[in-house]
Parts: sequence; structure tokens; C-alpha cells
Amino acid sequence: MASSGFKIGLFGANCSGGLALVDAPERWDASWENNLKLARLADEAGLDCLVPNARWKGYGGRSEVNLHSFETITWATGLLAATKSIDVYATVHVPLVNPVFAAKQLVTADHVGAGRAGLNAVLGWNQDEFDMFGIVRGSHDDRYKLGAEWMQVVEKLWSSEEEFDHSGDYFDLRGLIGRPGPVNGSLQIMSAGASPAGRDFAVRYADKHYDFCRRPEESTPRIVETKKLAGEIGREIEVWTAASVVCRKTEAEAADFVRYCIDNADWGAADNRDTGRTAPDASMSETKEGIAEIRASETARAVVSRNHYTFIGDPDSIAAQMAEFHAAGFDGVALGFVNYLDELPFFAQEVLPRLERLGVRRARG
Repeated sequence: MASSGFKIGLFGANCSGGLALVDAPERWDASWENNLKLARLADEAGLDCLVPNARWKGYGGRSEVNLHSFETITWATGLLAATKSIDVYATVHVPLVNPVFAAKQLVTADHVGAGRAGLNAVLGWNQDEFDMFGIVRGSHDDRYKLGAEWMQVVEKLWSSEEEFDHSGDYFDLRGLIGRPGPVNGSLQIMSAGASPAGRDFAVRYADKHYDFCRRPEESTPRIVETKKLAGEIGREIEVWTAASVVCRKTEAEAADFVRYCIDNADWGAADNRDTGRTAPDASMSETKEGIAEIRASETARAVVSRNHYTFIGDPDSIAAQMAEFHAAGFDGVALGFVNYLDELPFFAQEVLPRLERLGVRRARG
């Protein structure tokens, strides 16, 4: 890992628009050139990881959010070859990829990156994207049973020195062998899932569990329970969340930019994503909300971060908010920006040193 203490990664930069549902010139252009620049910038800044969002089609709307995206294992391999220290994850829709093929692809990426590749295992997704593969999603819990068997095959391929057969409920495979294995014996695994089945899968197979957070202090009991469940089966697990950031020199500038994003929201894409939100009756720029109301705004979260938590403010307040997440028990956060390349330099220059001074995060050494 690039650093110790509270870990920070980037999320969703492989997809046009990133996490934001904004139809404005500032929206993220997910070209390969921009992804390459961003990966090198994040590496130099000492961030811990890059996590892609696996997409096969977009959300539509005026801006066609996420229509342009890169397949994540090849994306990760390319970025691992171009960076030095940062971990790069591949996000894999498990039901779409044979475990033998995935295990070999991921190991190849891991060797390219000298042991820095990771796997973000996703067990379900939008049915219209699964339709592109002619695959019907199973029931919720059934998908996690399939995922458990998939992980068992992958892990044994990475560790076994001899050929083996696998006969299970979902895979019937013969003469399996996978050489070389991962550089460090295995890959870092992450998985998200708020349901009991999803969290159980993460506890048993993942090193990092992504959990949804609305207010950090409300997450503490669940974080404690997740780590307790892992400890009971002899495992350790980190708990992360996803969020977006709007960081500007002043609180007023940050609030103004959020209002601008809402005024230029792509509500067609938001409706297609089934956020349950509708366009506000009046322009946010015409309202009198202060920074506290902007931070609490459900509309702001829907537009800027697709309902994830959104850090909004100046560098001092952003650092303070992240310290609250650290105090609540979160081990890390994967961040989105409306425009990653435009906004990450200021965040890295101003917020990361503040987190170090607060004792929340230690610089890469």
C-alpha cells in the first residue's frame, strides 16, 4: 500500500462522467489519456488505490453518463504498467466471467504491477447490462452463493501446485492449474454489499468491505460488527466507503459549485438510474441554502455522487469531515470528483497534508 492510516483511493474514473450526473463542460472525459495522467498524478500524490466502475452501457440522459467506459482488467493492467506504487483494482461482474479465465487475467495484471493488482468482486448489476451477455441474474442470495464458489475456484487456482478438479453447484471444471500465481500469494480483494448475504460474502472472501455511509457516526456499530464477524473466522477486514468531493478555496465557492452542478444535473440519467429523485422546482442558485444545508441536501448527493456521501467545503472542513470518518472506524474511502484531473491536484496539495497534521493519515514513506 502507498500509505498507512486512513487510506484514500479514486473511484469510477474509467467511465465518462465518473460518479456525477452532471451535463456541463466540467464533466469527466474518461479518455485513456486522461486516465493515464490521473493514475500517474494519484501515484505521485501518494494515494492508495484506483478502483474502476464496471459498466457495459451508460445511464442515458443528455450527457449519456458512463456510456464511454474501459473494461476494467485491461484498464488496470495498462495503469499498473505506467505507475510505481499505487494499487490498481479490476472490478469484475462475477457471473459474467469464467473463474479460470479471470484468475489468469488478474495474475497477469498482478505481475505487470509487481504485486499491486486487486480484485473488486461484484455479484450483481443492472439487468439490461446482463442482457448484453444473455445472462439472467439469479436471486439475490443465489448470486452470492455463485460468487463464493467462483472465489473458491480462483483462490485454489492461485495457490495449488497440482492439477485439481472442481465439481460444484455452478461450475464443473476438470484438470485445473494456474501458474504463475500472484506475486504475493494472492490479490487484495474488495467487495460491496449491504445485505446480510453481501456482507457475509465480504467477511469470508474480501480484505476490504465497501459499506454505504450516510452519516459516519451512524456507521460505527456496523463497522465494529463487520470486523467482529471476520475475527470470528480468523480473518481481518478493512471497512471502506465511497464518496465524492467538492473542495474549493472557500466554503462559499464549494457551495456555489454544488449549486451549479444541480442546475446542470442530467435528470434523464438520474431517472434511468432509478434514484427516485426529480428535478427541483427552482434553480438551486436562486435559493438561500448555506453550506450546512448544501452538505445535507439529498439532491446534491444524488447529482454529485449518485447518493454516496459528498464531502463539500474548503480544505480545512474537508479534512475535518474525513477525520470524522476515520474516528467512526472507516479504514478508507474511494473518492469521485466531477472532474478528477482538474480537482485532484488542489485536493492532494491542500487536504492530504492537513490529514497528516491531524494524525489521520501518514505520508508515504
